[in-house]
Amino acid sequence: MEKARIAGLWIYPVKSCRGIAVNELQIGARGPLHDREWMFVDQNNRFLTLRTQPKLAEIKTALQENFLHLYFDQHKILIDITEKNKNFEPVAIWNQTVDAGVARKDVNEALSAFLGNSVKLVRYEEKSFRELKPDAATVEVKQMMFGDARPILLTNRNSMIELNKLLAGQKLASSEMERFRSNIIIEGLPAFEEDEISEIRIGDVILQNPKLCGRCAIITQDI
Repeated sequence: MEKARIAGLWIYPVKSCRGIAVNELQIGARGPLHDREWMFVDQNNRFLTLRTQPKLAEIKTALQENFLHLYFDQHKILIDITEKNKNFEPVAIWNQTVDAGVARKDVNEALSAFLGNSVKLVRYEEKSFRELKPDAATVEVKQMMFGDARPILLTNRNSMIELNKLLAGQKLASSEMERFRSNIIIEGLPAFEEDEISEIRIGDVILQNPKLCGRCAIITQDI
């Protein structure tokens, strides 16, 4: 049995926006607390990501006391996370539809002006439900928020080092771990050994039913 060490923990409160390094990760029934709990949708209520909206990477996030902080340009928006939305709309993420709470009009107007498109910030609420994919039926967690395929994303620091060696060999620019937007960064395993992991135990938490994450254009973006 290989033993790895945790080298970093991150949450991304708003899908595709800047993340937050944390000292501990609270795992709930839907994944890490507040991770991908918010996301942007377009005027057709379809989800938006860095794939088509690279300016999302310029929005910084913070969680302080009971507020989600959003920073962009000279703006700072505070959203009370204890206040539940009363306005719900169905939103589409990949091939699923989820009822999500919609942010205040003034928040959406400010974010739309910054992004140059009509957008809404939506939140995964208690009454929201997005079923975990059928091939994850063996796990206890049956739902997830606005992540792509699994509630938790893990990466291996040695894999990042090896990737950069391969890029250097082709005279290409190096990459950075932050571009992969993982929740858990580990070290101590050989490069790409994480592809073979079937179960991870961290204290009392057991992570099972892994799925390799297909990488997209996001990891090529300077974020």
